[in-house]
Amino acid sequence: MQTDIIIVGQGLCGTWLSWWLEQMGRTYIVIDEGKPVSSSRIASGVINPVTGRVLAKTWMAEELLPFALEAYNGMGHALDIECISTVDILHSFPTVQMKDAFEKRLPELPEYLSRPENDNSWKSFMDAPYGLGIIHPALLIDLNLLLNKWQMHLLAERVFIQEKFDAGQLLTEGGKIFYKDITAEKIIFCDGIGSMELPWFSRLPFSPNKGEALLLEIEGLPSTHIYKKGLSIVPFPHFNQLADTRYFWAGSTYENRFEHNGPTAAFRERTEQQLGNWIKLPFRVVDHWAAIRPATVERRPFAGMHPLHPQVGILNGTGTKGCSLAPWFAKQLAEHLVDGTAIQPEASIERFSRILGS
Repeated sequence: MQTDIIIVGQGLCGTWLSWWLEQMGRTYIVIDEGKPVSSSRIASGVINPVTGRVLAKTWMAEELLPFALEAYNGMGHALDIECISTVDILHSFPTVQMKDAFEKRLPELPEYLSRPENDNSWKSFMDAPYGLGIIHPALLIDLNLLLNKWQMHLLAERVFIQEKFDAGQLLTEGGKIFYKDITAEKIIFCDGIGSMELPWFSRLPFSPNKGEALLLEIEGLPSTHIYKKGLSIVPFPHFNQLADTRYFWAGSTYENRFEHNGPTAAFRERTEQQLGNWIKLPFRVVDHWAAIRPATVERRPFAGMHPLHPQVGILNGTGTKGCSLAPWFAKQLAEHLVDGTAIQPEASIERFSRILGS
């Protein structure tokens, strides 16, 4: 079997890289283990223009938001699905300090921050003793719908192999890649924390962190908004492949130190208590997830080809910003593979040439 590119992993990075390569007329094969729970599949799907307690503008927000909107709409149109929407984040301030921080940033970021027309209209849904603010526009991606539909496309095109990648069977010889019965020009690893164990990329400064989230059923809460008060409540419409406005994602944590990869009772108890003190509607926990994000020390992704093994590349390390960073840098890497164009310096693994080349 012959192809231009082998892509390992069909999370957000692998999905977007295969999409752009297909648009550029290149052949590829995607290899994915098919885990039902992964960092891409349990993420909230939110692209937020501001971040953190100080409400700082997200890195490259002006470029990433419109690009993401166009890119997800383009893939959705090709797959005959609607996988992205523009929504407001209703921010219920947890402290007076957070309210003051919002008020301070309001005149500085009028394109992203505003006040709701009527706080009282939300009083039947939630407790907001310090008032409410609006963050807009946020983008919300239906990740499971997108990833599942793209996998169906890959299967239909016979370019998807569901198996655990075995690095011991990969050979690089004569400028070619050989993996089992596949011959390719290049191989790109988009396999999340799996890249940390690879001999080519184990020296990259990954900083994996654990995230946990609950799937909730909340009858009566409008699914037209994302809600935030210390944690986030996000519409999750395609639970069990059904468009249903009762289901919401709630989370998440960002833990750099953790004892194991699975869900914890402590997170569930803490989150249920927070929700009970905030949301006035009854809720039911339907599921509880945990996954390890492939974040990086610099909080910037890794994209490019290995300096000593130019047939071996990586697209990884998008962390909590995968929904916005994956389509942008997947396109840059695809253009680099096809046309030799440069990858943005902040993401290019050329910045680690010294440690990778030693």
